[in-house]
Amino acid sequence: MPGDTQTRVPLILIFQQPGKFSLYFIIMTKLDLKPIFTTVVLTILFIINPTQAFSKDITKQVIDETPLDEQITLFCLMHCIGNEKEGTLKSVTVNPAENNRYIVRGKAALRNRQVAQRPYKFTVYDRTVIVNSVGTLNPETCEIRVDDITVQNDFQNIVTNLLKSQSDAIGKVVKVPNCKNFLN
Repeated sequence: MPGDTQTRVPLILIFQQPGKFSLYFIIMTKLDLKPIFTTVVLTILFIINPTQAFSKDITKQVIDETPLDEQITLFCLMHCIGNEKEGTLKSVTVNPAENNRYIVRGKAALRNRQVAQRPYKFTVYDRTVIVNSVGTLNPETCEIRVDDITVQNDFQNIVTNLLKSQSDAIGKVVKVPNCKNFLN
């Protein structure tokens, strides 16, 4: 435009789908209009593809309504080491996927801690193993299939060896009572 001295900058919006990037828009716009264009484009994309807009943290609900956190605590009591061992459910999220399925991601922390009390109180060791799991939930049958499990910081390979001895953990299907309550 005549008399327009404002610099135009490219606005590039990139959206990620699992395993690939898709470039949706490159718009030349005035710098001060960038937030407006971003909001409009995101709104349109989320209307067209609502799976991009939805990620729900259901950690508190899972702790309140299922025995999962108690099972993690019990697992750690049986397999973690130390006099202050502790197993906790850190997070559970649910995201829509294709074919009316949902991707569920969970994270648990298994703390291995030994504290000496006498003659002076000091920590002998304090290491936390992180277990991440990913599953696919079918809301029609309320069954979740374990797709992947990864273990981090397993300093004595306790959890890794347990998973190897239970080779059917990946692919295992578990019934989730009232699973639709977690999706609403």
